[in-house]
Amino acid sequence: MADTEPDTTDWVIQARSVSKRFDIYLNDRSRFFEFFGHRKHHEEHWALRNLDFTVRRGRSFGVIGANGAGKSTLLKLIAGISEPTRGALEVRAPISTLLDLGLGFHSNFTGRENIHLNCSLLGMRRDEVEARLPHMIEFAELGEFIDYPVRTYSSGMALRLGFGIAAHMDSEVFLVDEVLAVGDQYFQRKCISKIEEFLTMGRTIVLVSHDLHAIRSLCDDAMWLDRGQVRALGPAREVVDRYMDLDRELAGAMRPTRPTLVHETPHGELPEAPKPSYRATIDDPDLRRAVDEACALPEAAEMWAEEVETTPFENYEGENAVLIGSGEVRVLSVQMLDGRGQVRERFRTGEDLIVAVTFRTTEPVERPILGVAIHRNDGTYVYGPNTRFDNVLDGTYHGIYTFFVRYSALPLLSGTYRVSIAVFDKNHLKPHVWHNRLYSFEVAQKNEDHGLVQLDHAWGLIAHIEGDGADISE
Repeated sequence: MADTEPDTTDWVIQARSVSKRFDIYLNDRSRFFEFFGHRKHHEEHWALRNLDFTVRRGRSFGVIGANGAGKSTLLKLIAGISEPTRGALEVRAPISTLLDLGLGFHSNFTGRENIHLNCSLLGMRRDEVEARLPHMIEFAELGEFIDYPVRTYSSGMALRLGFGIAAHMDSEVFLVDEVLAVGDQYFQRKCISKIEEFLTMGRTIVLVSHDLHAIRSLCDDAMWLDRGQVRALGPAREVVDRYMDLDRELAGAMRPTRPTLVHETPHGELPEAPKPSYRATIDDPDLRRAVDEACALPEAAEMWAEEVETTPFENYEGENAVLIGSGEVRVLSVQMLDGRGQVRERFRTGEDLIVAVTFRTTEPVERPILGVAIHRNDGTYVYGPNTRFDNVLDGTYHGIYTFFVRYSALPLLSGTYRVSIAVFDKNHLKPHVWHNRLYSFEVAQKNEDHGLVQLDHAWGLIAHIEGDGADISE
């Protein structure tokens, strides 16, 4: 793929050597001393460096990259919320933004009142707001909640309201920052249909998303940001494929030093050379060696000699549990590995995925149930096996262990997925430890299939009668 300059005969956004710096102060006192003194008391963080790109009119432009790459910062520059530290960024058309859920919403106002407020802030006259209000409400599908205070809304409901407002503005450029991942599948499809409608109308879309399938399907061009710099720029399909191949470029360059498979070392003793002992239904010796190497824990003896108390813990985000447990089990690390034992964040459909969980006990745990569950980014529960269902790895645990599960030839289609890991008590009533959707990985596919999983299939056709000119290939 050639990272060449696109045709700029008709553009709406153009960046030339754009850089953005943030000055980070440890506290207000550092800011005060710097203001009245002559010494620097802050650290400089360059979120973006020397960006050059052009977004053409009537095209869809995707921005991808890891968390912290500068994607949201870039959209805020385009939207005019922030200004570049260096370089020039020019926008030739009015912009409608969907950068943050609830941005500009007043929590005590109803959804209907917030529509009026947002539209007024965007410069619409009252008669224009009244004319479009029914369409915005219909699109959001909030029902009676449209007249409830926004503080009572879930994040998904706030997304519906925000998208409903932004989608019915007259702006020529539409900026979307990852928020589609929050809605349910029905509403995501509805938003995507609206984006496709915008493109048919000749409007311009700038889309930031971790959903690589959406970038490939919806975007004509794409830019991959890596630590604030352009790593690749060009046709969306080629940029996404190059982004997905990064793990292959790095394969073999880094071998992580992480936990090992260690079993039942007597508490307090320091064996000279702890070796992993296997209890598994996986017969592949190459896989065992790869996982063993990826999960090596040379300091296991020293860690086991440390006294750790059994202490319950609870961490909730709203009503959703994030990390809870009765305390007899402490997780040391969770890794996503490929079939060669390489740590990965991105996988292709059909590759092996191995989830390896290293933990220690604080006291003997009788017949714990070990589990790993996969969820799609919208919360859909994909699959969640455990050792009780599969009747394996039963017994009393007391030591440092790594359990791992291999999903062979991963059938998942493109998207971002969340992983939960847990060790439950023998009655499956309480978790000794449960990390609820704390880990994630991405999947990309070569084919443009739709849905959740890829199923083996074949096609056939019966031609009962054919007229002149028919010519169908097999």
